[in-house]
Amino acid sequence: MKKELTEEKVLYLRHMSRFAPRFLAFLSLAAMAVFSIAQQNPPPTSPPATPAASTFDAKTKQDILEKLQGIVTSKAFVPGVDFSKWPTFLDTHRSDIDKADNENTFAREVNKVLRQFGVSHISLHTPRATEMRTTGTTSGLGFQIRKVDGGLEVTRVFPESPAGQAGIEPGDVVKEVEGKPADDPAQLRVDVGKTLSLKIAKKGGDTKELTLENKKFSTRYPETLTWIGDDAAVLRLPTFARGYDSKNIETLIQQVDAKAKYLVIDLRGNGGGLISNLNHFLSMFLPTGTPVGTFVSRTVADDYARNHTEGLTDPLVIAAWAERKFKTRQRDGVEPFSGKIAVLINRGSASASEICSAALKECHDAVLVGSKSLGAVLASTYGSLPDGFELQYPVQDYVTIKGERLEGHPREPDLVVDAKDDAVAKAIELMKKKASEHANSASAPTGHREKRAA
Repeated sequence: MKKELTEEKVLYLRHMSRFAPRFLAFLSLAAMAVFSIAQQNPPPTSPPATPAASTFDAKTKQDILEKLQGIVTSKAFVPGVDFSKWPTFLDTHRSDIDKADNENTFAREVNKVLRQFGVSHISLHTPRATEMRTTGTTSGLGFQIRKVDGGLEVTRVFPESPAGQAGIEPGDVVKEVEGKPADDPAQLRVDVGKTLSLKIAKKGGDTKELTLENKKFSTRYPETLTWIGDDAAVLRLPTFARGYDSKNIETLIQQVDAKAKYLVIDLRGNGGGLISNLNHFLSMFLPTGTPVGTFVSRTVADDYARNHTEGLTDPLVIAAWAERKFKTRQRDGVEPFSGKIAVLINRGSASASEICSAALKECHDAVLVGSKSLGAVLASTYGSLPDGFELQYPVQDYVTIKGERLEGHPREPDLVVDAKDDAVAKAIELMKKKASEHANSASAPTGHREKRAA
């Protein structure tokens, strides 16, 4: 297990066979000017295809497929999944793959094959998507949109993008593009270095005219802390991936520790990230060495099989047997937060954020508020392929310390909150209600408690 728990073992939501629409949205969005990460509501239309590279021919595709097959059949691992079936699966889609004439189409067709394994975290990435993942940058206008009556509504904006720097916000509506009514996302496609003139209807009612240039920008969303009254705060955590800022997190938690009794951790739209970042975050709330779950790798499964004949492909059985657990690490000078915690989740909460919400619920008695999560939790890593492509593939399953497998089992909220409702207010209300019930229970007469126990 030592080898499996390195920083390169990552937990992402983006490539789930059971959730094809969201999966395909990410692959295509990586190549578009209006770009987003870990989105909650993918746009209904497809983005432009990246122009085919001059070297992207039949031989290039074959080289990629041969290297991919070697990785899938020898390195990918999920208990009970037979990755040796790859060649058979490939044959069913070979004609469509042969017809692919550019990187995006090729990746899309290959991923149709990979989805037949029925698990998350296995996906082919284009060179552009690979660059975005490894550098934390991309190029574009920097906002996500969806088609609505009267224009194109902005649903998400990267703070450091051209759109973010120009003051565009979620809820704004693009009314015109280059003087023409905005009714098609394709109107926002523009080459790097080129500009578009836009007329924006601000959500406050004003109209603003802007010129945006497609250029490179950082995709990082900073973590934020917002106070609700004197004793409650909301910690917004967009990702556990490489944009996660441990120093900023520690600073924000210190502020929380100073005066908060109630903390809302907002993991909505958080698609996961690095195990090391997840451990760092959990260590802000749980004592050093707290076991929160078990990663089930091929090594662990093989060790189990040497002395057992039953449950060889059952991650729950293997996890219960395994001695080595995923535990929080020592954080010098950091005392775990002792107040009440609520975690906001939704369909965009996946992978590492699902582990986080499960751990806080099981080990800190946190309440979950919102809608159910995605249910896509496997540890994965990346393999390099020819021509700048890469393959994300799973190497470990995960079971919580109380024996729940998270892959295929979304987290269910304790309080279901509609997207239109104020989830933060309802979360704080629920925490205060629980605190009051606990206080009343603790102050009840001893005889009364004894009678109930009998």
